[in-house]
Amino acid sequence: KDYRDCYGDTLQSVTVYGSAAGADFDPKRSDINLLLILEKVTLEALEQSLAVQEKWLKKRVARPLFMDRDYISRSLDSSPIEFLNMQGAYNVLSGEDVLADLQISQRDLRLQAERELKGKWLHLSRDWLAVRDHRKRLQHLLQVSLGDFSAVFRALLQMRHHPVPQERKALWDAVTEIYELEENVFSRVQTAAVGGDKKQMREVFSGYVRAIENLTVKIDQLPREEGP
Repeated sequence: KDYRDCYGDTLQSVTVYGSAAGADFDPKRSDINLLLILEKVTLEALEQSLAVQEKWLKKRVARPLFMDRDYISRSLDSSPIEFLNMQGAYNVLSGEDVLADLQISQRDLRLQAERELKGKWLHLSRDWLAVRDHRKRLQHLLQVSLGDFSAVFRALLQMRHHPVPQERKALWDAVTEIYELEENVFSRVQTAAVGGDKKQMREVFSGYVRAIENLTVKIDQLPREEGP
């Protein structure tokens, strides 16, 4: 209502996406993510709702993603994973459902998934050197990186025409099975990151890095006709 009062007829859609629309929402920790579709996104339009944004930030509602239809149509090829993840868990609160009929190219999805996996693997390995002796920093690295990789995992399942679970544990299990990885490797990382000490987190890290490296190799080995 606040955003509709602010934008009037130029606001075409309000959608909640991510954990708040899925199975992993934690009311004590999770932010609520909104996608707002405007008639036209401009800097002036973004600033128009600053007061509304500040009001809802206090209630753990993140600043919205503002898009217009032209931006979406021009971005499906460069950001297919982001749109795929929105499609995975969302609810339309007001206006049109702009996510339902998006056509995501398997070729574009493969290209971004491969790029994201390899880039995040490099950063994970590098950042390990800086945090391996610091419990809280190591914990943060494991938690954040696992969330980042989970976003890519959905694309990896889509590439193999496999159902994409919303719940994280089911997602990890499906990727592990389809790509023949070490059993429960990602669940062990999560368990260590949530309640483990430095020793436990360090013990799971080598298997974690190895699993991601194996994924990058397997994506490279997929026949090219399986990606498009």
